[in-house]
Amino acid sequence: MDENGAQVATAGLFSLGGGFLWLLSAAIQLGCIIHVVRTGRPYWWILVIFWFPLLGAVAYLFVEVQPSVGKIDFRALLWRLKSPQQRIAICMERLQESDNVTNRLATADELHHARDFERECELLGEGLSGAFRDDATLLMRLAEAHLQAGRPDEAGRILAKTTPDQSPDQQMQFALLSTRVAAHHDRNGETEKKFEDLIAKKKSEAPRYYYAEYLMRNGKREQATQLLRDIIKKYRRGTPVWRFVERRWFYASKALLKTAQ
Repeated sequence: MDENGAQVATAGLFSLGGGFLWLLSAAIQLGCIIHVVRTGRPYWWILVIFWFPLLGAVAYLFVEVQPSVGKIDFRALLWRLKSPQQRIAICMERLQESDNVTNRLATADELHHARDFERECELLGEGLSGAFRDDATLLMRLAEAHLQAGRPDEAGRILAKTTPDQSPDQQMQFALLSTRVAAHHDRNGETEKKFEDLIAKKKSEAPRYYYAEYLMRNGKREQATQLLRDIIKKYRRGTPVWRFVERRWFYASKALLKTAQ
């Protein structure tokens, strides 16, 4: 190959290398932007990533993604890669080997995620015996399952014989379940005040989410939509800790908002 040919070949390699780096940079940008949208990060990150292609993406990965990498539970990640039915089967097997509250609640969680509320009710009901006949955690989980199955009256009967402990979290959970049960029989808007009192505590987005659900069920679609959008906006503007704790309500609000639209 003569000198001119070598120069052309070298230029071609540099051109291919430059094209590959451009594609790689664009792919990283796109991946970061998708991550911003899907995981509820603040939207201003999109501008940073777009205007500063490489530097912006690196900053996003360092500030938003890297802190959570160390918290990743790879066992939990592998667990989530299994199908719902596989997870339920494994949990059922563990429960048969060791019938305790921890395994029962874990199995109930998987049935709940699979929206198999009938089996969840049956499973939780079977655990209410012996020393755990009056267990507040099991009773409230059973009431929740009946609510999800469309049986608010049965949920109300269960809550009537439930005595929550004095912990703030369980008191809040009991109050919210009681309000949700009452909302199914509310004809004069009396439940709205109960929801507002729970929302004022600002401990979680759960009361606002279920209030939006109540509004939706009662034909107040526009008000419910505004509330759901505000939950999503607050989540995006929240601290990493807030986003970690309230992630469930972010995704639930997005799903309910789709039905509203």
